[in-house]
Formats: sequence, C-alpha cells, structure tokens
Amino acid sequence: MSVATQTMKYFRLRLLFVLSVTMLGMLCPSFVAAGDISWYRFEVNEDALSPVVDFAGMNHALDASDRVFVKQGHFYRVGQDGKPGTKDDGRVRFFGISLASAANFPEEKDAQKIARRLRKLGFNAVRLHHLDTILSDSQEQPRGILTTAAYPSFNEAALRRLRVLINALKAEGLYVNLNLHVGYQFRPAVDQVTPLMAGEHMPFASHPLHLFEPRMISLQAEYVQQLLRRLELKDEPALAMVEINNESSLLGAWQRGQLDGLTGEYERALQQQWQKWVLRQHGHADHACKLWDSCSLTRKGIINVKSSESSILEYGEGWLAGAQRFSRRAINKLGWDTPANLQQQYQVHQQGNGRRVLDYVRFLSELDQQYLSVMRKTIRQEVGDLLPLTGTQMYFGGVALADAQQQMDYVDEHFYVDHYDFPHKEWDRNDWRIRDSSVLREGWPSLLQRAFVRDARKPFVVSEFNQAFPNRQSAEILPVMSAMAAAQDWDGLFLFHYIDGDQWRSVPDSFGFSGHSGQLVTSGISAALFRQYQLRPLSAQMAIHLSPDVRTMLGALRDGVSGGGLPAYLQSQYGVDHKHVFYTRLAMLYDTQTKSAAIIQPAVKPWSEDDSRWSAPGAELRYSETGPWLAADAAYIRLFAGRKASASTLMDADKYLPAFTEKGRQYGVVLLTSRDALPLKDSRRLLLVLSGATTTSQPGAQPERPKQLINYEGQMGWWTLEPDINTARKPSGSLDGNAPVWLERVPVSLFHTSKNKKISIYPLDGSGVRMKALPASAVTHKPDGFELNFDFPSPWYEIVLD
Repeated sequence: MSVATQTMKYFRLRLLFVLSVTMLGMLCPSFVAAGDISWYRFEVNEDALSPVVDFAGMNHALDASDRVFVKQGHFYRVGQDGKPGTKDDGRVRFFGISLASAANFPEEKDAQKIARRLRKLGFNAVRLHHLDTILSDSQEQPRGILTTAAYPSFNEAALRRLRVLINALKAEGLYVNLNLHVGYQFRPAVDQVTPLMAGEHMPFASHPLHLFEPRMISLQAEYVQQLLRRLELKDEPALAMVEINNESSLLGAWQRGQLDGLTGEYERALQQQWQKWVLRQHGHADHACKLWDSCSLTRKGIINVKSSESSILEYGEGWLAGAQRFSRRAINKLGWDTPANLQQQYQVHQQGNGRRVLDYVRFLSELDQQYLSVMRKTIRQEVGDLLPLTGTQMYFGGVALADAQQQMDYVDEHFYVDHYDFPHKEWDRNDWRIRDSSVLREGWPSLLQRAFVRDARKPFVVSEFNQAFPNRQSAEILPVMSAMAAAQDWDGLFLFHYIDGDQWRSVPDSFGFSGHSGQLVTSGISAALFRQYQLRPLSAQMAIHLSPDVRTMLGALRDGVSGGGLPAYLQSQYGVDHKHVFYTRLAMLYDTQTKSAAIIQPAVKPWSEDDSRWSAPGAELRYSETGPWLAADAAYIRLFAGRKASASTLMDADKYLPAFTEKGRQYGVVLLTSRDALPLKDSRRLLLVLSGATTTSQPGAQPERPKQLINYEGQMGWWTLEPDINTARKPSGSLDGNAPVWLERVPVSLFHTSKNKKISIYPLDGSGVRMKALPASAVTHKPDGFELNFDFPSPWYEIVLD
C-alpha cells in the first residue's frame, strides 16, 4: 500500500469516527461519555452573581494603609499609621490570577467589568504577565506594551489602558503582581545588541542571553525605569510585588544544556566573563590549572564548562577519561550511585575536574546575582525599599538559586498538573495530548515537594498553577491548592490564567479560567479558605539547613532540571520525604556559613509505613492513597476532592465524606461553607458546591452535545479531544472551546449535622439564583442531622435551615 493510499485511508477513518460520534449525539442528546459521565449544560454568569455565591465582601478599596511589605517571613499591610513594623500591621495572603498579553490592556468598561468579576469570585490579586511579549503599534487595540521600534519603545495606548486597569483593580480591592522581563526577544539589528551567527535565530525571550549581555541588561534597566515611571507606580498601594525575570536563570540554562550550544560572540562573551572570574578567584590561570588538574586551556583561553561535565561529581574523576561511552543506567549497575552526603562529596571535589565544575556553578550564580542586583537597584530607585521583589522561579536553578537571590524579598515557584504535550509542533492547538491525571494522584508528590524550596525567612508564592481544560479532574486544583497552602502557611497563589484577551470569550480555552464552569464554582470557597485562614496552619515546623556547599553541589548536579536531586538528598540524609509536608510546615534555611546544624526539629514520622490514610495533627486535613482523596473538616469549611472512599477504610471521623452513587464515576469535588458568618454546626445558611469535569461543545453537532475525550491516536494513557469536523485531518479538537459549556453530573449523598428540624435545599442557576427546592424525598431526617441526596443538574446549592 502506498503512502498516499495509507494517508487517504487514515483520513477516511478519522472522518468516519467524527461523523459517527456526531450521529450518536443526534440520536442521544443526553450523551453519556466514556467513564460514565452524564453531562448537563451550565454556564456561570460572572457579571451577575447573587449574594450567596458572591465573595466580594472579602475585599475593600485599597489605600495607603494597604501598602505591602515583608515581615517575619510573610506579607503584611502597613496599617493606618502608614509605617511598617508597628502594632497595626496586618498580615495578608494573596489569592490571585494572571492576565497575559492582550488581556492586560482592556478598554475602560472591560477593565471595570473584569475587576468586579474577579472580586466576586474571591480574588484579591492579579498578576500582570507577558506585558512585553507581543510588539504592538496599534493604538486602537494594543496587544503589548512595547512597539516595534527599538527597545524599549512604549505603546502609549497600552500604558493608558494598563493604568486604567490598575485603578479599576485597586477600587475593587485587588493588588497587582507586576512582571518585568517575560517574553521580549531582542533584535540585534534594531536594538543594537551583540549580533548572532549567520543563520541563527534569537531564542524565545532571549533566554538566557539577556542575563549576561551588557547592552541587553542596560536596556532592561531602562525598560524597568520607564515602565514604573510611566505607570506612576511610586507609592502605589495596589502594587504588592514584582517578579523581575520569568522562568530563566543562567544556572538553570546551564543545567538544561542551553549554554552548551552558545556560538560566536555570545560564547566568547560568556567565556571572557568566566576567565575574569577565574582570575579574581585564583589569581592566575596557572593556579586554576594546578587546582583543576586539567584547566582545559586552549588558544582561546579557559573554556566554558559543558553541562555534561557534571557527571564527574556523580561518577568520579575517571568519568571524562572514558566512561562517557557508558549509559547512566549501565554505570548505576556498576554501583557508581549518586552519593548521599553532599557535604563530604563537596570536600572530595576541592581539587580536580570536579572543582572546575563547582567553580563554574558559582560563577553562573554570581552572574545571576549581578543581573538581579542591577534590576533591584533600578526598582528601588523608582518605588522605594518597601515593595517585595523576587528574581525568578526556584525551579529554574533549584536551591542553588537561593544564593543568586539573597537580596530578594520572597520566593516564587510554579506548579502544573497534566501540562499539555505537543508531539509534533509546539502549541499546535489541533495536535496535543494530556494524561488526564490528578493532582491527588500523579501530581501529589510534586505538589508537596514545592515546600522543599521554600525559604524559612521569606514569604512563599506559587505564581502559576493550573490543571487545565479538558483534564477531567480540573475542578480539584483550586480547593486542593488552597488547602495545602493554608496548612503550610504559604503566602500567595496565582492561577494561570483568566482569559484570552484577543478573543474575550467566556468559554474554556486551554488555561483560561473564565467560562470554565467546573473551576469557577469552586473559586469563592477556595479563596475564603485560604485568605480567611479557615484551615489552621500545621502546628509542627521543620527547617532544614542547606549550607552553601550543599546548594552548590545540588546546582552542579543539575537539581533544577530533574527535581530529583534535592528530594533524594533529603530522603537519604535526613529521612525526610514529601509525606512530611502533610504533617509539618517545612522550609529550608539557606545559610551563608558553610558549617551549621543540619536540621531543626527531628524528622519524625507520625505514621506507620503501611498506613494508606494520612491524618494531619488536629485532623483538619486527611488524605487517602486508595482513592485518592483529600478531605478537610474545620469550623467554617468542609472539603472533599477525589474518588469514592472504600467502605472498608472508613472511620468514625468519615461520616462527612460523600457517598457517591453508582451512576457516575464516583469522583467529585464537594465544598460546604457557611454564608451567615456562623460555624457550620450553627449556620442556618450554607453554600454547597458539587463539581466535576468540564467540557465544551462539538462544533456543528445537531443537537448540541458535549465534546468527548478520546485516546490520542489510539494510544492508551494519552488523551485528547475528538477532532473538529472542519479539522478532521488533525488528531485533536481545538483547545479553543465552543459554547455551550457542559458539566459532569455528580450524584452523591451527604450527611450534615444539625439540631434544626427543617431544611430546604435550593439548586442555583448560573447566576446563583434559587431554582425550585429539591423535593422532600431528597432529605432524610436523622437524630443528629440530615442525610441529603443530590442528583440534579446544578453544581451549587443554597441550604437553609429553620
């Protein structure tokens, strides 16, 4: 069979599949998807939410007393006296969301609308992201803050619109997290920066060249200065924090092998800076040669260190002499495992090629610090010393990045569950796949390990996180993140992101929150849980000292790439693993001295090795590996997320766990909160949320039906959306969803303790307005409360007790 014939056969089969699914939807409007999901239409009216689902009351218009600063490892407001460090300081946590690219520059009427929406949904902060990525000359509809002229040339309309947006956010009690360098890509001919070799292209955002090329750094400082001035941000109470450089460091670039491919003037420039560093440290190149036993001198001088040379630290000095021909798997079979005691290994490598690698890591760290120092000084000159600053996310360099960020005020990190994979072309919106995984299963260790990079002396923020559409467990991400951040006493969460500003469509759109009904209905309760301290922070605390030597070793072992270096070290050296994070507030102490105590608070294990049920002190948080599920039971909040619990594992404390019926897939997110400021046991007006999967509509299908998740190219374990009819030659349906939006029906029974004699349950529509009350058959009165049965097409309910 020829390739052409095979191709035609493939396209015919795919078209047949699409038409077959369409016909099935026409014959059966109440279409039940794979996994026994029963769908119903539900779209949240973000502009007209009734009081019971409106959480705007947590915010107030910001003024000078709301300026933010850092104290005792957390964010605080200065209070009415306007002075930091006084008795009226008040702590603040940020429950935020990102705007990206064109979404930062709405028209004035839309700016006010967005600010009101976000306030009602419980947010108190907005991250202004990708301001600099798109170059836009349009004054009618700016898509970026910079024009196509030489950098930095500002789009005046974008500046005006962004200032209007900040004012609108401030009026609704929403702070701003300003991002500086995110996506701008320097143009050598236009910006007069160091030229590239013939045929080469500037990498995205100029990563990592912008961190060491002198003119690029100077131009970035000018951009920062002008941006802060033109937006009039000096003493601006709405400006809560600044991120200097998104997802990029020289150390992180080296760990990922990005510096290995440098050529031409950029390779020479980095090499010259490396040689100057060597001379400052060792006095003479010959001294370095003697110390390293092989200084790699060429006619060009001391050459840069390749990332692959880090293997010397793992497998010994003989590695480069010939062991490179072996795979790492083969070498591990020989018993050359990564050493557990990094402090000792650091001492072993004080001479030889290993020392050369360690020196190079220190050199890169110092360059990162120099870059951040320039930006920090520029920012401080414009807005003063109070404003909290961070450099970049810890994942882009690992704990070794703490040295470069010594002068930064807070620690930032990102976290995603089931990020899209693009098998052929990056961001092909009709050729992608996901694992359909869960933060409570596949993402659980990674989430808890975020605590491993926290600095015990600084606020901790996760400025990007999501479990994006069409992941069927995406409703769990907001309540789970809020619960764990509250238990760990973190300081900020920012969902990525709100809306695509090019389209302004309230329909699920990859990472888009607006229109994602399954997440929208969980937002307000999740915000209140985190912002109002409805779950107590864990009482136990553990701080692990990581000396400069250990941090350097982890950086040289490329901990920032795999994430395995630090977890493996903590496990082998101290017996600490991700499970400890469920029982104790965990953080690192990034000491400046080489020798210090190893650990504060012993790494006790308050669980048995065969225990699949985790129960945090006070039992406010519980987790089961067998669901998996996460549950919380506190005075003002009750939470469940995950899969049906096994009856054999239930305990007395589990009477509040939902009992899923056999109709669905025994999965759901259940949130219950008081809406009359009384504890749940006394409350007479409550809000209940029952949320599950979210999907959009198959375009062209008549009657309308939900779009289905299918295996990507028939591959088990990989999922995508069924193709659109007009793009049947592509393997995936578009990530740009089509209205209407559909939600998974969650049939479930719940128990609510109450002394009241009467209870009324009102399903709510998309605006949170009462519909007809559930029939009496949905309620069974028990001696100590009510058993409530839900099998209705609505994700939220108002419960009234008399």
